[in-house]
Amino acid sequence: MTFSILLVEDDELKRNQIGGLVSEKFHPVNIKYARSLQSGVKAVMAGGNDLVILDMSMPTFDISTEDEGGRPQVYAGREVLRQMDRRRIRTPVIVVTQFDKFGEGEEALTLRELDEQLRESHPYTYRGVVYYDAAVEGWKKALEGLINIACKGEGRKKQ
Repeated sequence: MTFSILLVEDDELKRNQIGGLVSEKFHPVNIKYARSLQSGVKAVMAGGNDLVILDMSMPTFDISTEDEGGRPQVYAGREVLRQMDRRRIRTPVIVVTQFDKFGEGEEALTLRELDEQLRESHPYTYRGVVYYDAAVEGWKKALEGLINIACKGEGRKKQ
């Protein structure tokens, strides 16, 4: 049985690195991609995902030569989780972000505060956060570990 992951990520380098890691460490795997809040919500609602790997900050719409993606959404990932809760979709979610601070003023949160908020607000779906840094390898082990925990191993890890 193929393991199906939805990767919602707008940054091409980050998307390729995460996709490469997942393909290398888990097998067989089918990775579907979305690049914005709206396409992420649509892909989650379509179903068929065993796991969602979710960026926190993304554009509203997919960026293309005709569209600049709309207003950037600092908490786009949080909105995807809310939409999942509204529709009672219980697919496990792991957030992978390259920011350690979100928002401005009264809405500002550190990565730790965001993690605590998501754990409390989305106990049925949210499994944890990984701080991504392209120059440091530590995020890879953290993500692999969370995937194993989120999916209870299920024998999907490559030997």
